[in-house]
Amino acid sequence: MKKVNSLYYLFLPFFAVYIIFIITPILRTLTFQSVANLIKASTSGILPSLEYTYLLALLVGLLSIGFSIPYVYFMSRSRHIVLKSLDSLVELPIMIPHTVVGIMMLITFEPTMPLGKLISRIYPGYQFLDTFLAVILSLFFLSSAYAIRAVQISYTRDVMKYENIGRTLGMTPITSYFIIGIPMMSKALLRGLILSWARSVSEVGSLLIVAFSILPSGIHLAGVLIYYQFLSAGLPTAVASSSILILTGLLALLFVKLLERDK
Repeated sequence: MKKVNSLYYLFLPFFAVYIIFIITPILRTLTFQSVANLIKASTSGILPSLEYTYLLALLVGLLSIGFSIPYVYFMSRSRHIVLKSLDSLVELPIMIPHTVVGIMMLITFEPTMPLGKLISRIYPGYQFLDTFLAVILSLFFLSSAYAIRAVQISYTRDVMKYENIGRTLGMTPITSYFIIGIPMMSKALLRGLILSWARSVSEVGSLLIVAFSILPSGIHLAGVLIYYQFLSAGLPTAVASSSILILTGLLALLFVKLLERDK
């Protein structure tokens, strides 16, 4: 006779409450407007905004993964206390209010600031405010930690020991890393990419400061556009655009989960 796991049933109500808490606002948003209104809302500018948002978020996710690979290797093999202390700075952007991040980016990279002036001398005509560069730097600052930590956990917990075994069998450090390490981290790399991508898609606060609209097209990224619609057109329009964002986001996440399952 199978033994009853009392802890399983003890935790079941907590699981159910959490799932209901997550699903209820999503279902409420998706059912707030009729299908006809959602189709009408698709002409309000949300589709081009989502296209820009998803592509820029993907670019930031790829940049985050690109930096996470050398970062994780270097940090995992460093023993100096100073370097270990610096590693904690990776998570600092997560706790900083996002409007503050926008201000930090502005006073760092604007052409009137010291670093901005230096960049202007190298690239005449350099602009920062309301540009793709402002978006990418702000999103990378906020979301790169998710990719780095996802890859770092996988590498230090599982991959590193197999890579070291490869080196004892005569592989060079480069060969063992790219032949053994990278393939074993494929799921972690994909997970880091989607976490960084999702975090970038959700960003609003810093973009209100550095890129309320992206020039010269004047397009707003999704979170900013929905906020603007809420202020100017009211709740129904903002909810309709939010529903479209949620639906497309669910499809993207489902696609990634299928890829992860295949791997």
